[in-house]
Amino acid sequence: MGMAAEGAGTVEVVEVLYCEGWYPVVRAAAAPLAESEARRRDEQGEPYAVLLSHRGRPKALFQVDWRRAYLGLFLFDAHGRRSVEYEYRQLEPGRLHMARYQQWGYTSDSDPEFPRRSVRFELKVRPDGSGRRTLHAGGSLQIGADVPVEHRTVAKAEFGAWTTYVDARMFDAAGSPVASVPVRPSGDGPGPVDAGAAASWSAPRPLQPGPVELLFAAGTRMRCGEDRSAVIGEPVSAGLLSLPSGSLLAADPSTVSSRDLAFTVGVPPGDYPVLVSTMCWEGEDWQGETPAAMVRILDEPTVGWELALRPGQDGRLLGTGEFYGFGVDTGTACFMDASGRDPLRKLYEQEPAGFDEGADSVVVTDPASRTNLIAFLSGFGDGSYPVWIGRNAVGAVTCFIADMLVLHGADPEPSTHPSSPARALLPPVPSDDRREAPFSDPAATRDFIGELVADIVRFRRERDAAEPGRR
Repeated sequence: MGMAAEGAGTVEVVEVLYCEGWYPVVRAAAAPLAESEARRRDEQGEPYAVLLSHRGRPKALFQVDWRRAYLGLFLFDAHGRRSVEYEYRQLEPGRLHMARYQQWGYTSDSDPEFPRRSVRFELKVRPDGSGRRTLHAGGSLQIGADVPVEHRTVAKAEFGAWTTYVDARMFDAAGSPVASVPVRPSGDGPGPVDAGAAASWSAPRPLQPGPVELLFAAGTRMRCGEDRSAVIGEPVSAGLLSLPSGSLLAADPSTVSSRDLAFTVGVPPGDYPVLVSTMCWEGEDWQGETPAAMVRILDEPTVGWELALRPGQDGRLLGTGEFYGFGVDTGTACFMDASGRDPLRKLYEQEPAGFDEGADSVVVTDPASRTNLIAFLSGFGDGSYPVWIGRNAVGAVTCFIADMLVLHGADPEPSTHPSSPARALLPPVPSDDRREAPFSDPAATRDFIGELVADIVRFRRERDAAEPGRR
C-alpha cells in the first residue's frame, strides 16, 4: 500500500528495508537485516544498506559505511535498475560532500545494470566546488563545472531519516507528506535474496599499504602470482637525512619544484637514517628493482599505516585503488627537507648521480641550508608512488616508506616471516554529528545536475555538427 489517509489529504508511504546490499541479477535486496541490527552497525561504523520502495517498486538504495566516511545513494529506473549514483563523503562533522555523481543511459529495457557500452555522465566535485564533468558516449568529452555549496553539501541525517536525502517527486507525492515505514520481508511473492546470494559491495577503498615493513626484512619471500617470487635482501644504509625543519618531502630530485610540498605530518627536527630496500627475483641472476626506501624516525614496532598527504589532499576523497603520490620523471626519487628544496635541486643537477656504478643511493648536501637529499632508484622507473606513514601503538610516527609498487599485491610466505604485518589505520567513527535538516534541497540539486547534463550533451552535439569527422 503506497498511500494512506491523513485527514482530508493523503500520505505517501515509503517502505524501508534494511539489508546487506542489492542483488542486480534478480533485482532485489540481499540478506535483509533487522532495523535494530542496522542501527547498531550505524553506531559502530559497520557497513549496511537500505532499500526504499514505493508501491512495490524499488526507488532508492543507500550503501552506508561511516567508518570509511561514505554514503552511497543509488536511484532506480522503472525496470528496477540502478541508473543514478550519488557518492557522498563525510569531510567534517554533520556534513556530507557530494564527491561524485553518475548517471547511466540504458538503450533498451533488457539492458543489464551498468553496461560497458552505455552512455554515461559523470561529475566529480572537489570540496571547493570546482569539478569536472565527463560524457562517455563513443568517446569521452570533459568540461569543467562549478557546483555551488547548496548542491554539493547535505546534512548527515538522523538514522532512519532516509527520505531527506532524496527528491520527494520520485514518490509521486505532489505536495503530500511522505511517511517512512520499516518493513520486514514476507514469505509471499518475490522478496529479498537471503544470505548466500548476498550482494557484494564495499565503500571506495583507496590503495592499501600491504606489508610494506616486510620489504626491509631480509630473507622474506614475496610471491607475485603463481610463477614468480622475490626474496628480500639486506636493506642498504643510505646515510642520515637532515631534517632541520622536520618537514619531509619526497620527489624526483631532477624535477622537484615549488609545486612539491612537504607532507602534512612532520617530525621533530633532527637527523634520521634512510634505508633502501633490496631484492632479487628467485631463480634469476641479477639484482631486482628497488622496492622501497624508508626514513626511520623511531626504532619501534609499527602497528598501523596511513597515506602521507600534502596540503589540500584528503584521503577520504580517493576512489578504489587510488592514492596521492609523488611523481617521478627520470627514474629517480629522493627524500629531503622542504627547506632545502630549491638549492638541493640545483646542486643535484651539478653533481650527476652515480647509480651507473651500482650504488643504491646518492647523497647531495647543501652546507648553506644544512640540508641534504638522499636519492634512490624508483622501482620500475617513472610514475607516481605513495608514501606510507607508520605509527606505533601510541600513535607516534615510526617511519616514512616510499613504496615503489614493485611488490605491491605480493603475498609474503609465512614460513619466511610468520609475524602479522601492520595494517592500514582507519579514522574513528564520528559521533553526535547529525543534523536535523539537509543544507540543500534534493529536488533543486537534481534539477541543477540535470542542467549540467543537458549542457554537455548540447555542447557535444554542436561540436559534432561543426566537425562532422570527429566522434
